[in-house]
Amino acid sequence: MYLDPLGVLAGIILTIIGINLIKIALNYCETIQGPGKRLAKNFVISASLFTAGSIGVIIDSLTKTPLWIIMASFYTISYLLLVSSVGFYLRALSSQEARPKQRHEKTPTLPVTGAYAFKKPASPKTLAFLSEISSGLLVVSRMRKEFWMEKYHLEPDEFIWVSRIEEKNAIDPTKLHVLQDAIVKFLREKSGKAVVYFEGVEYLILYNDFPSVAKFLFSLKDHVISNESLLILYFPPGVLDKPQKNVLLKEFEEKNEKDLIEEITQKMITTLIEGGKHGSSQGKEN
Repeated sequence: MYLDPLGVLAGIILTIIGINLIKIALNYCETIQGPGKRLAKNFVISASLFTAGSIGVIIDSLTKTPLWIIMASFYTISYLLLVSSVGFYLRALSSQEARPKQRHEKTPTLPVTGAYAFKKPASPKTLAFLSEISSGLLVVSRMRKEFWMEKYHLEPDEFIWVSRIEEKNAIDPTKLHVLQDAIVKFLREKSGKAVVYFEGVEYLILYNDFPSVAKFLFSLKDHVISNESLLILYFPPGVLDKPQKNVLLKEFEEKNEKDLIEEITQKMITTLIEGGKHGSSQGKEN
């Protein structure tokens, strides 16, 4: 029987490493959402090819059958896939960093104040519109800022990533008071007519009991209204049971995105018309 002890040992070690990499990659696939999920899937494929190549090392060391071409192919494809995926996301991040931040003084004309609940995520067009007519847009999301910007093609004035990872602009979902303080600080700095778009309520419920999350949201609504601003909460279907949903909808008006934009637009038109009439009457008096 042909046997290469060093080759078998090396193959076993590499296979163990490959299996652990697959487990890590699968975990990322389950926890990461948004554009990052694509990178996680490529990681799974790359780790699987690496493991297959490592098993090939063991077989090659136990037999006289030359498998180096197959092993080389698996390793090469695995490497190229991983490098190309990393390169793609580095280019995406680089383009985001290189993009100049267009900041200009805005005259907020947001004509509505209150807290609303959306059944569907807000569209990029709606968020861009709200950002333009408000004093500032704050986004609270489970998605990292760079991936959120890639999805919505919009850079908010402030961004909070709800995550247990300790990073800048990231807040632990269990620290509801810290999250509230950050949002209230933004509202006060903007001095009214700001917009808070909040997605990821289901993540807060995973780490806190429902009454705590409800109290947090009710308090947040009060701060938004007292600062003459707008709060939009996205509630994914099936996250809340009926009693929980009823509790929240007593405080947050369930609104269709299209209806909210029409209401805002209509009020802006009315304000312009009334402003024109007022200006005209003053001209006549003079």
